[in-house]
Amino acid sequence: MSSHPAEPHRAHDADSTATSARVARRLSPDGRLIGLDVARGIALLAMMVTHIFALSDETGMPTWAAVFAGRASALFAVLAGCSLVLSTRSRMAVSGRLRDAAPSVLIRAAAIVLIGLCLGSISGLLAVILVNYGIMFALALFFLRLRAGALFAIAGVWMVVSPVVSMWVRSTFLLEPSYLPMGFFDFATPGTMLTDLFLTGYYPVLQWLSYILLGMAVAKLDIGRHLLALFTTGLGFFVIGRGASWILLNVFGGDAALVEVSQMWGTDLTAALFTGSYGVTPATSWWWLAIAGPHSGTPFDLLSTGGTAVMTIAACQAAAVLLGRRSWVLAPLSAPGSMPLSVYSAHVVLLEITRSQIVGGPLEASATVGEQTLEFVIHAATFVLLPLLWKAFVSLRGPLEGGIAGIIRVASPGPKRPASDLPGTG
Repeated sequence: MSSHPAEPHRAHDADSTATSARVARRLSPDGRLIGLDVARGIALLAMMVTHIFALSDETGMPTWAAVFAGRASALFAVLAGCSLVLSTRSRMAVSGRLRDAAPSVLIRAAAIVLIGLCLGSISGLLAVILVNYGIMFALALFFLRLRAGALFAIAGVWMVVSPVVSMWVRSTFLLEPSYLPMGFFDFATPGTMLTDLFLTGYYPVLQWLSYILLGMAVAKLDIGRHLLALFTTGLGFFVIGRGASWILLNVFGGDAALVEVSQMWGTDLTAALFTGSYGVTPATSWWWLAIAGPHSGTPFDLLSTGGTAVMTIAACQAAAVLLGRRSWVLAPLSAPGSMPLSVYSAHVVLLEITRSQIVGGPLEASATVGEQTLEFVIHAATFVLLPLLWKAFVSLRGPLEGGIAGIIRVASPGPKRPASDLPGTG
């Protein structure tokens, strides 16, 4: 009996197997820290939760979504610090000179600022973080040559000292936050713009630089070999942050003092403790620095959310290591996480569309639970499926990441980067 009819079938199976293997390799490139992409994917989806779902109910008490408040953006920021080190590793390895890495970092920072200004000019719903990121990337250049131990120490000190400096400056000069998205129109008032960026805005650079430094410290380590140590360090940061805050509030009288101060000034203490302070605490009492509420920018907020971020990174990389060659199963998270700038930017734009179409108004509180759920499903599905398809069939880099990388290649040619520094790391 002839075997020829079976040969086309076997050839088809071989082609299908080869295609599947090729897609799997694209979704999980050799040598790449997939765990960091997974953590970025988690951060992106968690931020979408905080952007779409109400963080408090009608009585002012926190909802389930408040669990992600402050933590999602902190994880995103720590991972940005990781990206800064990974994206410059090959350039620094050649000579160890900062000037070899500086042009690529500054080009990337400028591009991120420009994208952030564009998004801030069209967004009426979100405090876009990208302008702050660009500035922090440029400032982080001064720390790029430091080793992991020094960076961990500086990050820890920065988390404790910077909120004290901020409180002193804001209380001395009576600086009030404005909480407006940073856009091109802000150049008309440069003084106010700089004040918001560094001291009074939703992501004040003075305090948030500590997250970048912490991420840089993490990336300076051989992450795969120090997973347990990283997780333990993150847990220590978290316990110190939450524990010290609890002791100050409940043992040393901070809670009673803040109740009195908040009643005097009309401040929502419950919101400050559980749903968010919009970047900084009020400057009406030094006791505000004892809280660990989301986006409060206190030492205990920075320590606890920074610790949560490091634990998440360690756990995600551990999952990727355990899966090994099968880490492509994490692609629903790692694909969007490998192109965070593109996904975040597209989410900001899409949110303007879905909010008006689904809710019919700009106020988050006006949306029903069903409307919020529908909007989140649209965003989550869009920003899981599109990055999956893009990465599997178009490019390992996201559209914006690829564009910035192209500019860097032309403007600042450098040595060829290793696989661990492939697209999406910045």
